[in-house]
Amino acid sequence: MSEQGSGEPSYTVSFWLKELLVPVDGSGSSMKALDLAIDFAMRYGSRITVLFVCPDASRVESVRKQVEEKASGRAEITFKAVSYDPSTSSVANEILKAIAEGSYDAVIMGARGTSINGDINVGSVAMAVAAHAPVTVILVR
Repeated sequence: MSEQGSGEPSYTVSFWLKELLVPVDGSGSSMKALDLAIDFAMRYGSRITVLFVCPDASRVESVRKQVEEKASGRAEITFKAVSYDPSTSSVANEILKAIAEGSYDAVIMGARGTSINGDINVGSVAMAVAAHAPVTVILVR
């Protein structure tokens, strides 16, 4: 927090994190990332868009319900579901496409998704997004 001429507090971070994209897959890690985004929204007025990327629509409603329960009146969230063809795209590619098409200041995402291998600290989707996104990426463990 810093003071400006008017004596009112000014939160610089609120300008850095105004529009947040939170990719979720239903994993605990992605829900922790959503918790962090909700905290930013409550403290700094950040706007949150939750993105669920899946090859079919079979899990959209269950993930939407998880997101709504997590937010439960603490933050207003826009939920977007994107279907893709795994033979021509990937989850990481669809997230990067959403970043390019939106006006996000930052991406907050889980470091690991739903992969079975627990020895991996950072998953392939998180690694690809962190390496290629033109905005700040916060990985939550």
